[in-house]
Amino acid sequence: MNIDAIILCCILSIMFFGLIKEWFPAEFMVFLTLAVLIVAGITTPSEALKGFANPAVHTVAFLFIVGAAVSKSGILHAIIQRILSKSKSIQYILFRLMVPTSAISAFMNNTPIVTMLIPVLQKWAIANGVKPSKLLIPLSYAAILGGTITLIGTSTNLVVQGLLTEKGLSGFKMFDFAYIGIPITVAGILYFVVIGHRLLPERAHNSELFQDGKLPFIHKFSVEENSTLIGKNIIDAMLRNLEQLFLIEIIRSGKSIIPAPNDEPIQEGDILVFSGNPDGLLKVCNIIGLRQVSGDKRKEHNSLPATFLEVGISDKSPLLNIKVKESKFRSRYNAAIVAIKRNGKFTTSGIGNFVLKKGDILLLLANHDFLRTWTNAEDFYFISPIENKHNNTKKEKVVVILILIGIIFSSAFQLMSIFSLALISALTVVLTKIITVNEAKKSINWSVIIIMGSSIGIGNTIESTGLAKFIASFLTMFQSFTGIIGILFLFYLVTLIMTELLNNLATAAIMFPIGYTVALQSGLDPKMLAMLTAISASCSFLTPIGYQTNLLVYGPGGYRFSDFFKAGLPLSLICMILSVFIAYWVWI
Repeated sequence: MNIDAIILCCILSIMFFGLIKEWFPAEFMVFLTLAVLIVAGITTPSEALKGFANPAVHTVAFLFIVGAAVSKSGILHAIIQRILSKSKSIQYILFRLMVPTSAISAFMNNTPIVTMLIPVLQKWAIANGVKPSKLLIPLSYAAILGGTITLIGTSTNLVVQGLLTEKGLSGFKMFDFAYIGIPITVAGILYFVVIGHRLLPERAHNSELFQDGKLPFIHKFSVEENSTLIGKNIIDAMLRNLEQLFLIEIIRSGKSIIPAPNDEPIQEGDILVFSGNPDGLLKVCNIIGLRQVSGDKRKEHNSLPATFLEVGISDKSPLLNIKVKESKFRSRYNAAIVAIKRNGKFTTSGIGNFVLKKGDILLLLANHDFLRTWTNAEDFYFISPIENKHNNTKKEKVVVILILIGIIFSSAFQLMSIFSLALISALTVVLTKIITVNEAKKSINWSVIIIMGSSIGIGNTIESTGLAKFIASFLTMFQSFTGIIGILFLFYLVTLIMTELLNNLATAAIMFPIGYTVALQSGLDPKMLAMLTAISASCSFLTPIGYQTNLLVYGPGGYRFSDFFKAGLPLSLICMILSVFIAYWVWI
């Protein structure tokens, strides 16, 4: 191994560690690594940035726009409403949920599908006495599995396709992935219907606690006539300086003041609503003239112009990686954060100093106009059930359906390249005003685009420095002991572990040159290793951080980290065995 390859190993090790520790957002960490490689002279700028010129990257961007148009049209919502039934059999419910979810995910980005389904499933599950924790992991896994069926089902497939064509190979056709994608999807659905549902927890979700009025961290104090706080505003009364309590609301004469502004004067009879631990305030409440109010918190709020809402922090939110108090949350959103949930644990005190990350769940107390204002914004994805209103005309819906049919038909018969189809489809939905130019720009997940372009550049560097050849030689050493099948299993396993810890796109771009070199050294078809790279990088079932849809359902389902491993390990093994043997059967 030469000096450049050794330095590259060190830089990649730091990148892996930084991604696991979440030093920076994934897209920044990967791009920073690429920048370091350029500055260190390990690669040239033209080679490093070649990934951003790759047609696959632009294809993904165009498909984001098409996906936004499909979502806005209401077509998916109409399908979703027909998915669920009132059957009490969890097996039948899972079958009805996973089959259409995986089918839709084969032709559309899975993140908006899962985001849209979460509040619908929450509402349906609670109304029908089913624990949401029994449904949300299967929802995420069905979306992931469905993405492996077609070339456009997931960004991972398109990354590998772009890297293949860069090598001068023909690449994959639209349904080449179906040889493996359909069997593992069918196996995954059967696994949950027969066995997997028993491995899922039966855990009460936050929404049920809110509806039942079981809010242990909400506390109310009435202002008595002798209170020393009367006439003072919130700042002067030191109510923003309480260590374990956070003032979220003032109830005055049956009306709610949300969020409670800092200059609001306190009046006799006001009810001050706090979240957190009240022990400190209870010790002095008699001295300052406050009296704790008890009762059913939910009923007290039913008549108020405010409601409890659950929202998740999206990966495009402007709130990411900044403290709550620095975001000016109260004035910006006209809502108060009651609690924050991360990794299955609630935070109710010190909220102002809490640094928000993607996947965090916020319990908000907000006015009813919050839904109207922020439903379609990228700041949050809603977990609480919301009314979806689709104002698209029948003509616009027909256009969207024709675009989807055109993509599938043209791809199947190779009438046009995927890039050209995606470009024409994106232009069509914008020019026909199904979505606006501004909506089109917002629909593109720029984090994915940056990760894709940067990862391809890193993958090219791994190959040009000889690191890919060195690792491939190490892997092929085992061929004499394990045979071709053993090499394929080992390669799949390494890719699987990497994608669980890092990112599916980065993993695919980094492992592709290694798989390509393994294929050349072993006399195998490079497309076989490319296919296994795409499948294993996508099939992330062991951790909530391995795939975006897993992170989306993590908080809403009330899951723990171990729940994913328990339910996902058998499915990961099933997918690995099927993928390797089918690939061997097709290509050997």
